[in-house]
Amino acid sequence: MPNVKIVNLIKRFVSARGEDLLALDRLNLDIPDRKYSTLLGPSGCGKTTLLRIIAGLLEPTSGQILFDNMDVSGKMTQERDIGFVFQNFSIFPHMDVWHNAAYGPVVRGWSQAEIAKTVERNLKLVGLEKRDKALPHELSGGMNQRLGLARALAGHSSLLLLDEPLSALDAKIGAFLRYELKKIAKTNHLTAIHVTHNQEEAMTISDNIILMRKGEIVQTGTPEALYDQPNSMFAANFIGKCNFFKARKKSSHSVEIDGKMLQLPNEVSQDKIVIGIRPEKIHLDPHPDQIRFSGRIELINFLGHLYEYRINVESDIVSAYKRIKGKNLKQKYHEGDVIEFSFSGEDVFVFPEPEDFKKELSLG
Repeated sequence: MPNVKIVNLIKRFVSARGEDLLALDRLNLDIPDRKYSTLLGPSGCGKTTLLRIIAGLLEPTSGQILFDNMDVSGKMTQERDIGFVFQNFSIFPHMDVWHNAAYGPVVRGWSQAEIAKTVERNLKLVGLEKRDKALPHELSGGMNQRLGLARALAGHSSLLLLDEPLSALDAKIGAFLRYELKKIAKTNHLTAIHVTHNQEEAMTISDNIILMRKGEIVQTGTPEALYDQPNSMFAANFIGKCNFFKARKKSSHSVEIDGKMLQLPNEVSQDKIVIGIRPEKIHLDPHPDQIRFSGRIELINFLGHLYEYRINVESDIVSAYKRIKGKNLKQKYHEGDVIEFSFSGEDVFVFPEPEDFKKELSLG
């Protein structure tokens, strides 16, 4: 427990110039119980504002926050029974690890036996049981973040809120802690809500992703659903990479792209559309029965397990991946080469063409 429900939530701020700023625009959302959910989106989209309203650190302009169908909108933070992990750790520098982890239970007036049992359990859970006498400045950034997690868990709260908890850590420690956070949440049967702007982090850690943009919810679902079935150009471009081609309807199941015909499995309803295709679905050895394009390779990026080819097609850049097989790193293609590539209508996304194509491609 709990299930968190957001109903018609609006949040407005007044700027220093007296301007009315709409941060959250009539959000309606169900966050499932005992699942690890992420609020994902670009900076300024409203995800941290939403998390702080759920925590009781901000008041909504209007709307409701429900925990298990109970309206908590008017309750103070300490009355909501939550654990909160901050981006900047928020550790007391003058207290050792043990006393930092014990702070919540001490404030709540627990017995010494309950406090000791809880602290021992949580420090073991985050791997700090042998550093219980260390001061925060003696710990690494990753250890301090784990200490912040231990302190958030100390109150036995069933709802864990995390505000970009990994953004201040280096890449390897952050990647390690992703798995630790999810494992701890699952072990403790917690409902977790994790704010991030990092789509790789969200894809790795989430049971459920809530994608936001400009104060609105764009799409929710599993990482697989958002990657394989994006509902908009923005979702396709923010979750992973995607190439886009403007197209025109020619028949119920075919479109034209730059004079070339592409057959689609599903019926096309609009005259002007955009075709989206993932880089891994582009074939650099063209298939004879697929739509074909040609372009010049401008850049090749080596990504360890694959090469990324950036191909200039009539001044538009198309990204294609080619997986490295075995230990053979020898490249068939080189920068400056003019090559052909192809893709299948079975692998594309179809979106209505927006009024401002370039603006829709922006990740803001």
